Amino acid sequence: MKNNLLQYIILYAIVACVALVLATLVRISAASMGFDSFTAFMIFIITLGIEIIVYLSIHVILQEWMLPWIGRGLSKLPYFRNRIKASSLPVVEKEEINRNQIRKEYLQAEFQKRSNAKTIAIQYTQTTFAPYLADSDIIRLCDYINLYAERKEFRSLSPIKEENLLTTTDLLHFGWNIWNHFKFGKVGKQDDMALFLKIVFAHTLREVEVETIKKHLKDDEHKGIIKIKEDILQ
Repeated sequence: MKNNLLQYIILYAIVACVALVLATLVRISAASMGFDSFTAFMIFIITLGIEIIVYLSIHVILQEWMLPWIGRGLSKLPYFRNRIKASSLPVVEKEEINRNQIRKEYLQAEFQKRSNAKTIAIQYTQTTFAPYLADSDIIRLCDYINLYAERKEFRSLSPIKEENLLTTTDLLHFGWNIWNHFKFGKVGKQDDMALFLKIVFAHTLREVEVETIKKHLKDDEHKGIIKIKEDILQ
């Protein structure tokens, strides 16, 4: 912007100097021809005015008629047409590129974090239920955990029936451990986990209400086969 202003100042200064020189030469010529000082001065002013009018006329003609016509002619040539296309491409500011890169990296990090959390939860589920469920039921339970982690609909899931080796307390502890593992990712409230347990382990929890499950998820932390774990990796 500053460079363009400086260019315009230099251009107008050159034009003004040339106009003054020409008008001065005309005044000197008029004086040498015998005109009095006032007449020579008026000739100087008139000459200067004519020069300004001529300059503006040339400027308008070039700006409005000649340059567009020349531009259209040049745009038909392959070399200039490619240059025009290249110059018309939008310029992406470096700051905007940096912002987009930050957003991209953040989304990738969040996706990786959620993926790692699901992997840990699946491993914990497999390890915890391996002695008590058939392989097919463990696979189903892991799929259900994935649904819960992704906050997808789980109300129509088919219940899993374990062999009565695990108590209600065990299942509630398992539910709390999974909920606690995902809570920092804002996956769901304890109400959601209580409903999830009620649906998935419908047989064992058939006589327990969802609200009761929610209230007693962490009761008797150190009792049962499945105990409360603040970190399921430990």
